[in-house]
Amino acid sequence: MKEIRKIVEIGRIISNKELSADVNSLLLDCPKIASLAQPGQFVMIKNEMGSTYLRRPFGVADVNQESNSLLLIYRRAGKGTQELARLNTGADISVEGPLGNGFSFKDDGRTLLIGGGVGIAPLIYTARHFTEMMPDYKPVILLGVRNHKELFWSSFIEKYSERLVFTTDDGSYGRKGFAIDAIPDILREYPDIKHIKVCGPTIMMKGIAELAAKEGIECEVSLEKRMACGIGVCLGCTFAGKSGRRWKVCTDGPVFDGVEVFG
Repeated sequence: MKEIRKIVEIGRIISNKELSADVNSLLLDCPKIASLAQPGQFVMIKNEMGSTYLRRPFGVADVNQESNSLLLIYRRAGKGTQELARLNTGADISVEGPLGNGFSFKDDGRTLLIGGGVGIAPLIYTARHFTEMMPDYKPVILLGVRNHKELFWSSFIEKYSERLVFTTDDGSYGRKGFAIDAIPDILREYPDIKHIKVCGPTIMMKGIAELAAKEGIECEVSLEKRMACGIGVCLGCTFAGKSGRRWKVCTDGPVFDGVEVFG
């Protein structure tokens, strides 16, 4: 486990934009955390003006060290996120982070990044990092969304991709079906893919991790768990790995080897 390097910083809202009927992008002036955050890590935020007591975890969607900004993308799913969405430019948010261990980066082949729902958010920074490190091996990116109204993701991530593929549940754009359905065709088209990294619903990640294992492709999964502390104290985010070891998602992860999680 890596040394925990986290701070608590007051982030000032630069923008809090509605991207779809239930998804917002939150851009924060947060220079200290922006300078430390790595792809796949997360932060714990607290709206001091809100009614919720505990901090909430949000994956780091992107950082811009030149403008000292931190990007988070969230779904307005409950009381806390509904209150967060009502905050305007100039409001302050308490941000704790960066937390956890993120994705690994290897230069022995191309990487396939796969995201579903708001699990797509951490892949933005990950894709940019790949492109900057290995411009000859830009990642192929596969995104599974509900319908054409969620194509806003392309504006954040397409510029970092060798190819961007969408699947939609209702067939309103791209390939109808789930992200896993498109993987065989992608692997045939890009035989140099050696790594898969996935973030999204658990059932999606499980199926993809199992497929990757059958194909002999290394697979990392980014887990989402409810957590109260984010630093390994409360033990609310633990799970038993296939090796028998008990892991903490907040400090050992959130990124794990797919075989260890799903077998």
